[in-house]
Amino acid sequence: MYTWFQPIIDLLAYVLSWTFDWTRDWGAAVIVLTLLVKGALYRFNLLAARQQVRSAAASPELSKLRETCGNDPAKLVQETTKVYGKYGINPLSSALSAIIQMPVLMAMYGLFFTHGSTMTSILIPWVAHLAEADPFHLIPIATGLLSFAVSMIPLADVAASMSGSKRLLFGIILLLIPLVITWRSPVALGLYWLAGSVFSLLERLFYRTSTGKRLLRRGLPEAATT
Repeated sequence: MYTWFQPIIDLLAYVLSWTFDWTRDWGAAVIVLTLLVKGALYRFNLLAARQQVRSAAASPELSKLRETCGNDPAKLVQETTKVYGKYGINPLSSALSAIIQMPVLMAMYGLFFTHGSTMTSILIPWVAHLAEADPFHLIPIATGLLSFAVSMIPLADVAASMSGSKRLLFGIILLLIPLVITWRSPVALGLYWLAGSVFSLLERLFYRTSTGKRLLRRGLPEAATT
């Protein structure tokens, strides 16, 4: 079942064993592993965040194009491409982070499903081992709520153009995804996701600072940054 992901599983198992050697707790080792994975993927997450901000900045121009060129699909595509070039929008960059993280998540599931029964942690005393699902669902619920909280914080003022109802719907979807996936999965997978959600929350709060906003707006046309 995990043959395709075995090289990633082996790499993660090696790093997890290394982190356990100096944390002496498998739960803490999972958290450290999460931080290492997040650090390795930070560049991709930053690119995705910038694309979100650029798309929001270009939204008024794109809406105007749909009004003026709506009856001419060929011209609409041509003008849309020009706007994308003006703002440096690359739709593939937005999805790249998620595409990379999916095999990592699948490999994490395989790792903990296969080896989690030999792992215990004082951080999660209500489970016998880390391959067991959380019987009280505390970690899945906390993960879902954190994911919802992250979605409610806009990346920057320019990205706050999403309507309240759309943002709420998007937040509910992001709440349900980790909740459903981790509900009966090994608790270690939930811990990995929870630690990643905490990292994402701190990352999102950083992007709300003046330094973070400048980082996200780098490369935007001057008119869109004012």
